[in-house]
Amino acid sequence: MPLDVQRRRLYALKRAPALRHTSNTVLLQLLDVAWDVTWARDTVLCEEGQEAHGFFLLLEGELEALRDGESLLTLRPGTPLGFEALMGGRYSVTARATTACKGLFFPRDDVWTLVQASAGLRQDLKRLLVHAAPPRREDPLPQVEVVSFSSQVQAMPLSRLIELVAKVITHEFKDRVLLVRPAEPGSSELPLRGADGVMRATVPSLGPGAPGLITLSRLRELTQKHDPHYVFLDGCQAVEGEPLVDKHVVLVEHPEDAPSPGSSEGRVLPTVVIDPRRPPRDSLLEGRPHDGPSVSSRVLPPCRLRLNPTRLDVLEVDARPLMEVGLCPAERDAMSRWARAITHRRVGLALSGGGVWGFYHVHILRWLMEHRVPVDFISSSSMGSLVGAYFCGTALDGRSGLEGLHRLEERAMSHQLSLAAMAAVVTTYSFEHLIARDLGEVRLEELPIRFLPVATDLTNGECVALERGPVARGVRASGSAPGLWAPTLVPPARYVDGAFTSMVPASVLVSAGADLVFSSNIFPFGLRETAWMPGSRVGRFLAGLNPVSRALDLVASGVLLLHRSGDAESLMADVSYDIQSADTPLRTAMEFAKARDILERAASDEALAWKLAELHGHWEQMRVHCGPHGRRCGGQQAA
Repeated sequence: MPLDVQRRRLYALKRAPALRHTSNTVLLQLLDVAWDVTWARDTVLCEEGQEAHGFFLLLEGELEALRDGESLLTLRPGTPLGFEALMGGRYSVTARATTACKGLFFPRDDVWTLVQASAGLRQDLKRLLVHAAPPRREDPLPQVEVVSFSSQVQAMPLSRLIELVAKVITHEFKDRVLLVRPAEPGSSELPLRGADGVMRATVPSLGPGAPGLITLSRLRELTQKHDPHYVFLDGCQAVEGEPLVDKHVVLVEHPEDAPSPGSSEGRVLPTVVIDPRRPPRDSLLEGRPHDGPSVSSRVLPPCRLRLNPTRLDVLEVDARPLMEVGLCPAERDAMSRWARAITHRRVGLALSGGGVWGFYHVHILRWLMEHRVPVDFISSSSMGSLVGAYFCGTALDGRSGLEGLHRLEERAMSHQLSLAAMAAVVTTYSFEHLIARDLGEVRLEELPIRFLPVATDLTNGECVALERGPVARGVRASGSAPGLWAPTLVPPARYVDGAFTSMVPASVLVSAGADLVFSSNIFPFGLRETAWMPGSRVGRFLAGLNPVSRALDLVASGVLLLHRSGDAESLMADVSYDIQSADTPLRTAMEFAKARDILERAASDEALAWKLAELHGHWEQMRVHCGPHGRRCGGQQAA
């Protein structure tokens, strides 16, 4: 499936009210079970009161929805139909094709099988579909997510990492985790709940040092009795011929080292281990085209685990509560990011360009840190990349990134950004030098918050999401405004400002693995003032020849074009903020000494405050899955 087609279908699924808070990872799995279908004109897709066999997604054409024979509304492309009917068991309307149509059909049984087999499908979605279950039969698998682990990284204490991430998931999300290990001589096989809330159980092994073997019957016995959300297999494997594993987490040194998923391993989540003592230092500035291959739901986008393995060797990890283990801030931050990746709770921000207006992004990041909304990805263009670099480049080893934002504000108020902007007319190295002086030699591939600045490569016309290389050079490439500033040359590429191909790169975040996306389009569009016009035709003709007026029209149109393109890209976000018009936005954009004025404007912007509150609500929905009365439910209870 082409990437742009996949993105349009993903956006359409987000419009279903019942799927509003469902992660992108889960929606991609739903797309995997869909059938491509066509309907001739006057075809009846479903009838009112008919048993619901699935739901539809209209891609092309028009459908008419009727109730009691009367027309209710016309459905346009990109509209889901019938998902809510799965909950009640019967369609509430009759749908008829008024033109030749194309769409997707999601069979009820396939959707239900996916719900049963994966705890990655949100627990609230399981609760919603409880009434849509087909006739009861013995479930092929217990209704939890079974996760196995392996490591290709030497000297990495895998069992300790599994123990720690189970503690973090239990502590931060209140999910129930059952940790299964091979039995040791004299150990009990009964599940034990430790003081940390993690449940532990053992299974027989073939001998000392051999992996434990778990069967479907044993797994069903454990899960039905103790109702976990996740089962983590530490040193255990399924008996041959029983595909129990939903997800396989593998530690690797490079993303390309991840193995292809086997028949018994479900999906693969590569976890790239970064040793802060030996960060990567040898890659050139590289990236991948924004419109590259579609996102696979079998090999998930990788996450990063920035940890010192030597430090883990001295930690005493047992059943004590997480707070008593003695994790340092860097280790706690790393394990939290890994926990969010495993449980599909990663948050991404798409930041637009806009010169000094980019200090809106600074306010947004400060607000998120204050309200404890995590940030796992930032994709950005132009000024958004400068803000993202100072935040991500200082959010290392447990630090929050706020120090970097403060430093950027100081650079703006001391006119250093303005001087760098003037020097960029000759060479954009002025920006690279300023950033490298503040952030050092930090590189994109070593950042725990994945930072993806976008740039436009004029040699092929592609938008490139930069993934490897110096952070300072990536920001330089992303902000090289053509015509005004010099390009960034990385042969054979000729990079200019990423805003010209992706003003608000929200879809980059979906490809990178973000489950919740917030977009911020903070470059205002400027409106031309209504000027006095001559009354005569000759006078109006001469006024139309005015070169100054034409130049102002060109500037206003260019700014409006950039802003509107950002609006279009923001459709992929779960929550999007769109700034309104402002006087002379382009001229203001270059006045970096007004950074604090922009920060004050952002702090008093009620529309932005509402959007941030909406994002916070989305995060809370994703963080803690609650039942109908606020009671935690999951696993068998949810099903």
